[in-house]
Formats: sequence, C-alpha cells, structure tokens
Amino acid sequence: MSTEETWHATPDVLAAYAAGSLGRTSAASVDAHLLVCASCRAAIVPLAPRDRLARNLAMIHTRIDAPTVSWAERLLRRASIPERITRMLFVTPSARAAWLVAIVGAMAAAILAGDLSHGSERAMFAFLVGAPLVPLGVVSTTFATHSDPARELVVASPTPAFELLLVRAVAVLGPATILTLVASLVVPGHDGDTVLWLLPSLGLAAATLALGSWLPVRAVSWVLGGAWVMGALVSARGAAHGEVIERYAAFRPTGQAALVVVTALAGFVVVLRRDAFDLVDSRRPS
Repeated sequence: MSTEETWHATPDVLAAYAAGSLGRTSAASVDAHLLVCASCRAAIVPLAPRDRLARNLAMIHTRIDAPTVSWAERLLRRASIPERITRMLFVTPSARAAWLVAIVGAMAAAILAGDLSHGSERAMFAFLVGAPLVPLGVVSTTFATHSDPARELVVASPTPAFELLLVRAVAVLGPATILTLVASLVVPGHDGDTVLWLLPSLGLAAATLALGSWLPVRAVSWVLGGAWVMGALVSARGAAHGEVIERYAAFRPTGQAALVVVTALAGFVVVLRRDAFDLVDSRRPS
C-alpha cells in the first residue's frame, strides 16, 4: 500500500486480498478502504475468483430463501402454525433460553412432586409456592431486550414488540404449564391442593405483563416473584401442622377468587396497552 495521505491498495495487495492470503490486520484495512474507494473496488473485480463468488451467492440465496428448518419447526408448521410465527420462535437464542427455563423448571416441579408422595405438608407448600415462579421466569426470559437479536427485527419491520412477546410467552408457557400440571396431578393425597398453584401462576404472569407496559419487565418479574416468596415465608412462619397451606391467603378460596379477578384485569390492561410495549422496548432495557 502507498503511504500517501490518500492511498490506494497496490495490485499485489488486492491480489492477496482476493485470494484470501492477506493477514487479518491488512485485510481489515483493505475492507475499510474498499467501502470508500470506487477505483480500488473496480480494480479488484477482475481479481475475484468467479467460482467462489458464485458459491457464496448461492449460499446466501439458500440461507435467505430456504433457511434450515428444524424438526420442531416442521412439526409446528404441520400443525398449521403460520411460518412467520415459527420463524419468530426459532431464529433467536432468547426463545431457546425460555424453553430451557420452562423445561428445567417443570422437571424440577416433577421431581419435587415425586418427593411429595411421602405426604409432607411443608414439601407440598414449597411445591405450590415454587411452581408459579416457572411461568414468571418464562415471561421475563421471552421479553425482547436491547441484547436480543430479535430486537432488530422489531425495530426494522412492522412486527410489534407485543406480538413477539406474546408468541414466545405462549409457546413456552403452554408446555411448562402442562408439564407442571401433570407433575402435580401424580401426587397422591392432599385432595385438590396440588393444583392451587395454577391461578397464582396466571395471576403473576399476567400482572408482570400488565406492569411491564410501564416498567421494565424483568425488574417487575423479580419484584413480584420476591414478594410472592416473601409472603409465603411470612405466612408459613409458626403455622401449626395441617395449617401451612391454609395460612397463605393465595391458597384459600377467597384468595383464589381474587387471583381470577387480578388475571382478568391484568389481561385487559395488557390488551389495552399493547402498543406501549414498543415504547418500553425501545426506550429502556428490561
């Protein structure tokens, strides 16, 4: 390369660059120069290997026009799920992280449910308190943050942030809820106590989404999750045998009815303020 203030790559440098034999530092320098120098771009055209360019172009077209489809995505498409929905689920790492959170949480609930076969009331209480934290973690993980690769999709296309959040949340909440429900139903005894976690799960998740239209979703999920666990610990403190579950208001009939109201109101707020998720995503890290 010449050392003049306005320099150009020499023919030897361009030939080495086109052949891929130039060092990383020099290649990066040529990369930057080619972006602003039309004469050097014109000079490198006859040096570029035609067959390699053709292969690169074919690979780009293949990736864009016919991307690799996983078996899970093919299964969803066979179930008549639109392709744009399946793409949103499988192209971003955060969706896979949410699946991991959901499955690990549900498996932990299943293991705990197996331990409950001994009839320990406090173990059952721990299960009822811990199970709602699984969907809460799912909602937090699926939300598109500034570090989420899908955020560029939301910003650069007409895809609303709320739609992306809703698709991801439903995709992982469904399997997580089903697995946890199955785990709770296999627990012997305790009558109907094994499903008392379901309404708290819906209430916490819905409240997180509703408040997330004003505040960072992950911060909201941490606060609500912490308040839920703290309330459980306070209520169980000093409780006599046979009263541990009943002491927590969320597991009493009135508490369950209140959770139905909370879920309905939070769902209404989420639908009413669905456009606000675009502002939350673009202005604040969640």
